[in-house]
Amino acid sequence: MTFLYIGLGIAMISGISAMLQIGNNINNLIFISSLKSNEYYQSILLPSQDRRIMEFLNNYSGPDNDVCLEVKKELNNTLVESVYEGKEEGISLTPSKNEFLINSCVLVNNKLRHRVLIKKNNELGTFNLFSCFLRKELLCPLEVNK
Repeated sequence: MTFLYIGLGIAMISGISAMLQIGNNINNLIFISSLKSNEYYQSILLPSQDRRIMEFLNNYSGPDNDVCLEVKKELNNTLVESVYEGKEEGISLTPSKNEFLINSCVLVNNKLRHRVLIKKNNELGTFNLFSCFLRKELLCPLEVNK
């Protein structure tokens, strides 16, 4: 019987030691990966513009076909230096064949190098927003057909 108690005591100590070792290993982890910093996140304006657009889209109640023109009007009415461009008559559409982007209307701010794609999400009755910082390219990387 005493051998049983000694065996259980050793097993408990081994288990406790293993848990302490795991805890130490977790505390000493060095995170190798980190968030990529790019021009989009380095700019204060682009994320704030996207938030403004999403706020507008969440409250938008007009015709779906007019959403890009209405977003453009809203942005251009509140901005002094920055102007978003898109076709006045009709809607510029992305050339992307990606199923998430097909028929997305496009707005571009050449001064900020900001490209915005807006698409109606028919399943949820909301709008999807995709955007990027344009370095020298004309399309967002997610729009490029591969």
